[in-house]
Amino acid sequence: MNTASLLEKQADLLPDKTAILFSGERVSFRELDETINRFAHYFVKRGIGRGTKVLLFIQPSIELPATTFALFKVGAVPIFIDPGMGLKSLLRAVSEVAPAAMVGLPLIRTLSWVFRRSFRGVRVKLDCLKLREASRGESPDFEKYDAPEDEMAAILFTSGGTGKPKGVVYTHKVFMAQTRLLQEMFSLTPDDVDCPCFPLFSFFTLAMGMTSCIPQMDSSHPARTDPRPLVAGMVEHRTTFAAGSPAIWDKVADYCQAQGIVFPDLRCLVLFGAPVAVDMHEKWQGLLPNGTTYTPYGATESLPISNISGEHILANTAEKTRRGSGTCVGEAVPSVAVDIFNGDEIIVSGDTVTREYYRNEGATRASKLFVEGRLWHKVGDVGRIDEEGRIWFWGRKNHVVEAGQGRMYPIPCEAVFNQHERIRRTALVGPSIGGRIVPSLVVEMKDGSTTMTENLLRELQEIRDAHEHTKPIEHFYLKKSFPVDVRHNIKIDRALLRTWAERVNGDV
Repeated sequence: MNTASLLEKQADLLPDKTAILFSGERVSFRELDETINRFAHYFVKRGIGRGTKVLLFIQPSIELPATTFALFKVGAVPIFIDPGMGLKSLLRAVSEVAPAAMVGLPLIRTLSWVFRRSFRGVRVKLDCLKLREASRGESPDFEKYDAPEDEMAAILFTSGGTGKPKGVVYTHKVFMAQTRLLQEMFSLTPDDVDCPCFPLFSFFTLAMGMTSCIPQMDSSHPARTDPRPLVAGMVEHRTTFAAGSPAIWDKVADYCQAQGIVFPDLRCLVLFGAPVAVDMHEKWQGLLPNGTTYTPYGATESLPISNISGEHILANTAEKTRRGSGTCVGEAVPSVAVDIFNGDEIIVSGDTVTREYYRNEGATRASKLFVEGRLWHKVGDVGRIDEEGRIWFWGRKNHVVEAGQGRMYPIPCEAVFNQHERIRRTALVGPSIGGRIVPSLVVEMKDGSTTMTENLLRELQEIRDAHEHTKPIEHFYLKKSFPVDVRHNIKIDRALLRTWAERVNGDV
């Protein structure tokens, strides 16, 4: 079993079909497979083979999937670390995984010389921009490595948005199960055209025979995306499927509404990485005359878990979310089991659930359960499963505020305040003030205001007192802007806000 066989199959079935469109260049599935094979020969000559851990720092391009699938073919282990996680976390991650080779931009090569200690095991350093030229004379045929299904295929690091980044071990079995499930979830076929605003998603759609129109954007900072070229490309190539952070699609929706642009060909717009506000689905319903939004739920360690459409949300769960029931993320996808552990913690089991973190036995023990021989993963989220089998997300486990009156969950509490017309978003935190945990709400206003007027405070107090689950909130704070995660630019960093609230009160 080898994940690379999925793309080989498409090259056999659809040799002349366009696989990738990027920066004016068009590559067919046959050409892509031949490029992958040349890369594979070149990697073997450079000493990269079965079990070699290879660090990848490649921007969205033709080289990214070509390099990844070539490494699969030779049995090497590509390592994906989000460069946006910050230099300190990045260097720690590199040290932990100890790669023997690296493929990336010249800037990363310079970085490896400056921080030699973290990159000390890297003996092969290749410039991704020169791979096609360097491998030009190699054979377009390559016999892929036939890997056991549970052999390590790749290491994907979590973003570290809610803790220290961890290397998640992916096997070929997990990759192939994910591809099958995603194809079933969205009824994808080779007739679909993909716009992957999260680069790694293109690996799945290419494996399904879809054309991948790679946008020119800074994938490390989705909130900075310029919607104009992105929208132009989606319209020109008649995109039918697109996926990425809600931070991207919020900007695109506002731009399209202002310009009167709609997407008649786009049938699936997938938003993932953080809970999606109801008004985001409302915005997009007017832009998708023949489609809808989707918000699949999952994690690096277990993807996908469940899925739900914007149409279902607006018709069935939106009002419950606004009243504080949490965010409905739909029913578990086929072949995935979901349960609730210890009263409120979400756990998941299935072929797409990874078994371990790389060289991190402590984290593996903390997040994995074996019940009657079956592996379960603790997602790290809290919530419930309703009588219809739908999962309701209440927030991260480590963001729950342990108040004297009981446990307070972020998403249900914040939702009722987020309905205020002047509020952009809120965050429930539990700063330690005077030696006790004080349930508090940090508010980000749409106009960036940091002045708590008497009228605003009164309105916040009225909202608090009107809902039983928010009554324990004691303090309200205004902050001009919220810190967010590095990968999707939308998950609120509540730990930083909690520390900030403690500083405001002079307790740290």
